[in-house]
Amino acid sequence: MTINLTRPVPAIEVVPVPAPADPRDAMMHAFAVAETVVAQLADRPTTASLNDDYRGGYRVELYFHRAPDRVAAFAGQYRVPVSTDPDYGNDGSSYSSADVMVDGVSVRAWALVRVEAVAA
Repeated sequence: MTINLTRPVPAIEVVPVPAPADPRDAMMHAFAVAETVVAQLADRPTTASLNDDYRGGYRVELYFHRAPDRVAAFAGQYRVPVSTDPDYGNDGSSYSSADVMVDGVSVRAWALVRVEAVAA
């Protein structure tokens, strides 16, 4: 038995799916991925959006208002790293994000904590 510590198996199996040829099909596929991902989260995101990836598909973005801990929970669920910029925008704000591919769709969870919120 071998264990791969550099690339552990995700907690939720991620199976790549080829991108649909029709842009509308690609959008509907991204909606389905967003629905599945949000349904599996312990905490609901503040917003969920679809954005054109300019390669014939769409990407899903999940925003967690001032909640980098929820981004970390998302990352833990998919066993992907969290990227953090503690000085985002040179005003002391902190930006956290985690990215994963789910069924051929890029999904990003992110949070921004502005310095005013930290001081309050």
